[in-house]
Amino acid sequence: MTTSVLPDETADRFAAARQVADAVLFEGYVLYPYRASAAKNRLRWQFGVLVPPHWGAASAEHSLQRTECLMEPRPGARLSAEVRFLHAQRRTVQRLGADGAYHPVDRLELPDRVLVPWDEGTEERVTLDAEVAELTTEGLSVPFTRPAGEETEPVLDADGRTVGRLVRTRARIDGRVRLTARQLDGPYGTLRLTATVENTSDWTPGAAGTDRDAALPYSLVGAHLFLGLSAGGFLSMTDPPEWAGAAVAACRNEHTWPVLAGESGRADVVLSSPIILEDHPAIAPESPGALYDALEIDEILTLRTAALTDEEKREARGTDPRAAEVIDLADTMPPEVLERLHGAVRALRE
Repeated sequence: MTTSVLPDETADRFAAARQVADAVLFEGYVLYPYRASAAKNRLRWQFGVLVPPHWGAASAEHSLQRTECLMEPRPGARLSAEVRFLHAQRRTVQRLGADGAYHPVDRLELPDRVLVPWDEGTEERVTLDAEVAELTTEGLSVPFTRPAGEETEPVLDADGRTVGRLVRTRARIDGRVRLTARQLDGPYGTLRLTATVENTSDWTPGAAGTDRDAALPYSLVGAHLFLGLSAGGFLSMTDPPEWAGAAVAACRNEHTWPVLAGESGRADVVLSSPIILEDHPAIAPESPGALYDALEIDEILTLRTAALTDEEKREARGTDPRAAEVIDLADTMPPEVLERLHGAVRALRE
């Protein structure tokens, strides 16, 4: 069976790991210097992109993720799963003309920001819940759809007058989540869990070929998976007990890697991520906020962001609301917070 809402206890356990999952979801979302015109931001969405199958066949990208891990459920245990991904939506900019009509433009200047066309990402979730016993007999295969849509947002000047609008369009996405479990040979009562997240959208490239940007609105971006047991636990895939070494080595993970997540010392939650992590990953306590830029050092990135010109900051603020948050964070960060980012070596604190 499936549920639209996870059990409260499971949702709480997933919440403990969600800060790390958010970092996975938005890793590389917008890169320094946080402007749409920057060369670094012209090739978007690098992590966990599940493209439509027809585009996957014509490119080097893939349309599914496969997670395999070992678990030891107690009798009557339930397995909950939550797939999270970004749904890319196209934002176009229109100016209100003297004729009363809206006209597409490449740039709309406002006192505090510069609005330009851009692809935004909205978070999507697909949740499932089933008895483990059900997964060992029939398995679970659940299709899902995120419909196409369009929204408009008025753009006002400093005097509150409408000078244009933003138009956001979303394409339809179809996908499927499959869960199965199989009893392993031996005396330990261990199960191998297989979870597949797949893009099943029927979008096809044009006859003359289509670039990657055209496929992205139909893709699952930053896709990753939470798994939770109501009773029992998972085995570590990076540091399993000796008796489970061969079974762990036989697991097949494609385009994702499962690690124990949530509170340290617990083994009832797994995060399967397109970015390789260690067990029980955590956000550095010194980090003052999300910077969204992949593979950068917080201190250097914050200093460089604060040093952008006023014009560069205006364009960054108009590029994306998350980019605007980064600009505001860098501009308002107290010296004592910035100092904490310098030379933090946690290994020396033990």
